[in-house]
Amino acid sequence: MRFSKSSRRALMMGACLSLLAPPAFAQDTSPPPEDEDDAASQMIIVTGARIRQGGAQDVKHFRSIALDDQAAEPGLPSPASFTVEGLMGEHDLMLPPKGECAQLFCVATHAKASARTPGQYFVGIGFDSGIDAETYAAEPISLIAVVDRSGSMTGEPIARVKEGLHAVIDKLGEKDRLGIVIYGTTSLVHQPVIDVAGNKEALHRAVDAIAIDGSTSMEAGMKLGFATAFAELPNSRGKTRMMLFTDENPNTGNTTAEGFMAQAIDGSRKGVGLTTIGVGAHFDGALATRVSSVRGGNLFFVPREGAAGELFTKEFGNMVSEVAQDLVISIDPAPGVKVGAIYGVPGELIADAGNGTVTVTVGSAFLSSSGGGIFATLDGDAKGAPLAEIAVSYTDAITQKRASHADRVALSEEGVPANLAKAELLVDQFETTRAALAAYRDTRDAKGAAELLAGLAGRIRTSGLEGMDGELQLVTGLEAKAGRLAALPKSQLPGRISEVFGDWKVLRHKGVDDVARGDVIQISQDGEFVTERNSGRDTGDTIYQSFAINEKQLHIEGTDLVFNFSVSNNRLYLRNPKDGVEILMERDET
Repeated sequence: MRFSKSSRRALMMGACLSLLAPPAFAQDTSPPPEDEDDAASQMIIVTGARIRQGGAQDVKHFRSIALDDQAAEPGLPSPASFTVEGLMGEHDLMLPPKGECAQLFCVATHAKASARTPGQYFVGIGFDSGIDAETYAAEPISLIAVVDRSGSMTGEPIARVKEGLHAVIDKLGEKDRLGIVIYGTTSLVHQPVIDVAGNKEALHRAVDAIAIDGSTSMEAGMKLGFATAFAELPNSRGKTRMMLFTDENPNTGNTTAEGFMAQAIDGSRKGVGLTTIGVGAHFDGALATRVSSVRGGNLFFVPREGAAGELFTKEFGNMVSEVAQDLVISIDPAPGVKVGAIYGVPGELIADAGNGTVTVTVGSAFLSSSGGGIFATLDGDAKGAPLAEIAVSYTDAITQKRASHADRVALSEEGVPANLAKAELLVDQFETTRAALAAYRDTRDAKGAAELLAGLAGRIRTSGLEGMDGELQLVTGLEAKAGRLAALPKSQLPGRISEVFGDWKVLRHKGVDDVARGDVIQISQDGEFVTERNSGRDTGDTIYQSFAINEKQLHIEGTDLVFNFSVSNNRLYLRNPKDGVEILMERDET
């Protein structure tokens, strides 16, 4: 393998960690700044008289891989797509309202003593709403469907996309309009935007005619999709929205999360939001979660045949109905009390928030069929006074007028709402599961992971809360998997180095002269690094090299190139943080 000139310099050893910036903290509830181009623009999701946080709306992708004993990647799964807001999004966590709500948002807060930490309180920040959800969701829509038709979408992924698009067409009404943009090696308008009325059969035929084509230029596809949506704005009879169907595996153009996030934010500012529909076993949940966390975005995953129809039958009107923008939620704790962690803000868990007022800026609010909210922990003693005052300010998405509402949170005198206790248990599930996965992936402590999961399973069993059967099944399944791994000698446990060995097909690359999508790289236990060229003028060539490896890095001998490496969900990612050289590969089973 030969590399670009910029990669041939001596490199500093060391791992590189990329962190998503947390939401902005402030001391008041003023509107957020105009510059929203970083990941601080988060969102929650509203639903009729119910509200739940947004971004990732489920953890179906994680569930689909967590218990798969046939997965190519051995061991316990990566937690990349296991988010607390997605976990909560699969449950109705509506909290009891406080009085009549005559505006878009009304804060409804509840608190309970922590079930696990003495001196701590668990707080639910729920929202009531005065809007008519059915009328709001029924507003006409111009929808631009942007479809990934690259090679990685072959088979089941594109089948799930077509299933979803057929379901969307069936859901659209007489005043709605639909257009389809497709992208692969090239991007084009597959179906110009037309009225749904009188054209449903033609639209169904257009969906059936989508064919697989080449590489994954998601950047170009999104640009054409937004351009098509912007051109449609004057013709729309109501709202205009883009819906991206993809496995989130771009390999040409700008493939960074920041680039896609910038497009989504710009689209939202111009009146076009982005809903992402994830498909495929190799779906990049981490990338999709970041892109969907910004202003105007939400994310759903289709895990199996039939799921797309179920999703759109239940959620279509809600997922495309943005209700509010630029929300600011402030938590002002009483003297002697401080904010601990905040859960449910998409894209980032806020831990150890500190003393004083904590303000979280979120980007958008949508209709949804399940209730939820933002949850937090408070530490300290309010000496009988309310624990905190919690306020929300927001911009109405239709009138663009700013409004606000506040509530004082105290321990409930009428008992703990069941959904507040359920939310606390889900937070326990999230934190404990992540800790168990980290124990295995960081130190191969399978026994410790199994013990953590066993304790969690016991707490779920004895909670007496309804609707936790699926969570118990997930946790006990992971516990059993960890137990099987714990029975193996440590030398036989899947480890970081052993995970690298095998045949890998190149999905995307940057800064590499002689590697292309579709090439196969063989990394052997004998230290051989062999590249088989399968495309371009060098098709049929084989490049033989050797490598050295430790627990964190892989060095191509004879060059100055040192890669940090990671293996996750059947994929190997090689990255040189100094020179920007990157290679993303998928395990080749052929």
